[in-house]
Amino acid sequence: MAPALTFPMVLLFTALLAATGFFLGRRRAMAADTSRKTPIHSRPIQHGWHVVLATVIPALVFSMLWAFSTGIFSNIYVESAIPDDLADVRLPQEQRELLTEPEIDIREGVLRTQFVASVKTLADAIDRHVEGGAATNADILGWQDDPAAAQAALQADGRLVSNTLTPGMLSVAQDLRRFEARLATIGPIVALLLALGGFFVSLRAVSGTFRARIAVERWIIGFLAFAASMSILVTIAILASITVPSLNFFREYGVFNFLFGLEWAPAGDVAGVPRGENGQYESELGFVPLIWGTLYIALVALLVAVPLGLLSAVYLSEFASKAFRSWAKPALEILAGVPTIVYGIFALITIGPFLQAVVGATIMPNTVSVMTAGTVMGMMLVPFVSSLSDDVINAVPQSLRDGSLGLGATQAETVTQVILPAALPGIVGAVVLAASRAIGETMIVVLAAGALSNVEGIEPNPFGAVVTVTTRIVAVLTGEGSGFDSIDVLAVFALAFTLFFITLGLNLLAQRIVAKYREQYD
Repeated sequence: MAPALTFPMVLLFTALLAATGFFLGRRRAMAADTSRKTPIHSRPIQHGWHVVLATVIPALVFSMLWAFSTGIFSNIYVESAIPDDLADVRLPQEQRELLTEPEIDIREGVLRTQFVASVKTLADAIDRHVEGGAATNADILGWQDDPAAAQAALQADGRLVSNTLTPGMLSVAQDLRRFEARLATIGPIVALLLALGGFFVSLRAVSGTFRARIAVERWIIGFLAFAASMSILVTIAILASITVPSLNFFREYGVFNFLFGLEWAPAGDVAGVPRGENGQYESELGFVPLIWGTLYIALVALLVAVPLGLLSAVYLSEFASKAFRSWAKPALEILAGVPTIVYGIFALITIGPFLQAVVGATIMPNTVSVMTAGTVMGMMLVPFVSSLSDDVINAVPQSLRDGSLGLGATQAETVTQVILPAALPGIVGAVVLAASRAIGETMIVVLAAGALSNVEGIEPNPFGAVVTVTTRIVAVLTGEGSGFDSIDVLAVFALAFTLFFITLGLNLLAQRIVAKYREQYD
């Protein structure tokens, strides 16, 4: 059942209330000014803006935090709503008798993780089913005794319900729907109360002695601080979402086996239930062949992007006329706005066949290869490297150029012996950032590098197909995965976890290099 009061309605009302408060606050300040013998502290318009900010900011910040936290609250609720004796999250008795208590805890923890994901998917499917008019809430209550009918009805309506539904799953999903309905009601009400409270409190504060100008500045500074902290909160949320599945995988499969394994060959093992001999998984989930393909393509991309980007930056900043630079630089940066899927299609239908025709089908049996993906990715990175390098080169003090030219050096000698050495730390930082961008690229490598499911060892041939970390993540989570109880699916969280720290390290390295450069020349 949809709530009578929603966040869009509250935000619209808040905007109207703030507009009204602006005029009322300014009017009251003008009235206070005429009734005083001494001028009021702040201008009437500043009192009006204080009412606006006091009305809007608390409600807006709360709405953003509430939207961010709702998913967390839902996960916590589902975890607490699962009965301890529910068969869906417990191993069969015959399996429990063969395992130790720590092993039982690990495997039942995996079952709970899968159950939580299935319940959330089911609750969302039921909500959409009801909203679409295909059933009523009374009909949904009747599904409790007939899970097969529920699954058939949802699938007939086009709702994705991949797991076999059970009475326990339906019961917890119904509890979750009621909990989320309460959240959807409470959140807008609190936001509305904050807006009204800010409106009346700020309006009452209008007086000749109230320092509205200072209060407005504090509201703005506080909101800017909140906006800056959101990036940190998002980073923490991203890390938290992949950490728990990754730790479960490392605990099951082994960190050493993952990081130094030379073969990637998923076999569909259920997490916590190894099917191989001696308690080992049949799946081979080594990180080495995937990171090799990722770094190999990134290297080729940098070999294309760095020379072209750096040389274009040098020409545009030191040799090109102002008229040429005024249209050439924007034209070059148009490449940065091209969607990566377009680059991937270009690589697949143009660059790949061209390279195969040049080197021959014997050396390059397929149009997808390291060179295909790396070349096009390098083209994509050219404006990135060029723009950053151009900014760094222009930041070199003009006095260094004048001194070199005054001593008799040519312009080319000034560029190679003075400007580039002075700008080198910033250029290195740009290259490292480009490398981080290349390592995390997805769509180009999905279309142009290869999509092998099984990989053994490393592929040294630059005209051969490879598999990258991002390719495997996309393939498993969009089609090949068999559910969150699969060790293969948990492995892609470990891939994302590892890739996160690799790119984070590169970004921190680039920032360190650029900071060192700025300290020297600012």
